[in-house]
Amino acid sequence: MTQDDLDGIDMAWMAVDALGQVAIFTTNGVGPVPSTVVAWIDITEQEAESLPETSGFDLLVNVQRPDDFVGFAKRGFFAYDWSDVHRVAQRRVDGYELQARPLRPLTLTDLPTSMQIAAAATRLPDVSFGSSVIPASKLVEV
Repeated sequence: MTQDDLDGIDMAWMAVDALGQVAIFTTNGVGPVPSTVVAWIDITEQEAESLPETSGFDLLVNVQRPDDFVGFAKRGFFAYDWSDVHRVAQRRVDGYELQARPLRPLTLTDLPTSMQIAAAATRLPDVSFGSSVIPASKLVEV
């Protein structure tokens, strides 16, 4: 699968920040995806949902169906979404926006081995998860 094959597909991918914390990003079918993610797209959402709920969370948005974001945060992931798909051009932020924050964030070493490998493939050394927007420009090798 290549980057072009991902156009129009709503998918989830993982990354690790400068502190070793893990986030899941959902694309809404249009959000940019680092090239380092392509080999791991089949692992992220399914395996994340199989992890136990270990954290409280803060839901930071008012959306109709926050279930996925809440589910990720309850498992310790920061949950980001490409929300620009729902905005007019003048209001776009050109970045992934934080939807839900875990109260007890996972770190890379908390993950099962297969997920550690997938998450570690995309490191964002200039980012600390928990900020409201991760600009597309901060993504490695988009």
